[in-house]
Amino acid sequence: MPDEDFTSIEAALQVVEKFASRLTVGDSEGHVRRSVDELCAAVTKKEGIEPAVDRLLRGLRALDDADDARAARRRRDFGRESLAVDRLLDAVQEELLPALRRVGYQV
Repeated sequence: MPDEDFTSIEAALQVVEKFASRLTVGDSEGHVRRSVDELCAAVTKKEGIEPAVDRLLRGLRALDDADDARAARRRRDFGRESLAVDRLLDAVQEELLPALRRVGYQV
């Protein structure tokens, strides 16, 4: 696959990295950030991309579920964290996944 095919993937990853860096500190958030790092490494090596995407999506779902649970306990802080998670999910779903699909990945 030509390198130019990966330009849109790399651009989408930069957006995902930006939003992942805005997550608060915590176990679930750390897992998501590590998954983003792993996906970036997989894209650089051009191997293991689908499993890395799967781990990131599982981490995001867990984080989204954790946010719902935290909302009941901390309404004030939840708004800020929820916005960061929403933006990260949007970046993955609207930018990263379509870019990967365009070059043939089954994600």
